[in-house]
Amino acid sequence: MKDVQPPKKKPQTRRLYSKPVLIGLAILIVLTAKGTWGVYQKEIESRKNVAMVMSELESLEKRKAFLDAETEKLNSLEGKEELIRQKYQVSKDGESVLVVVDKPLPVVDDEGDKNFFSKMWHSVSGIFKGGE
Repeated sequence: MKDVQPPKKKPQTRRLYSKPVLIGLAILIVLTAKGTWGVYQKEIESRKNVAMVMSELESLEKRKAFLDAETEKLNSLEGKEELIRQKYQVSKDGESVLVVVDKPLPVVDDEGDKNFFSKMWHSVSGIFKGGE
């Protein structure tokens, strides 16, 4: 019987499995993974930016709708009149002004110039007068 020997490797496979080629492939894999990770991080940041821009767009559209409504209001005669009345406090001919006056506040006696006994007498007599 023949001795069993492993088949001889071809010279190309020897070069393919050599240490420098394997180290080069490992470096290539690491660099590719690093680049992929960077692209992934940028994609996450882009999604956040898109969400922020969309919310800003929504708020600007609401503001535009409000300003359009205000513009339509100011284009009417009533809207102009209302704005003028608010800013300049004017009235039309024939209108009158109503002034509401509150009740006058009660006058408080100045007790700073009284001596100790007068203050005490006033306090005691105030109890019997019913607390006017």
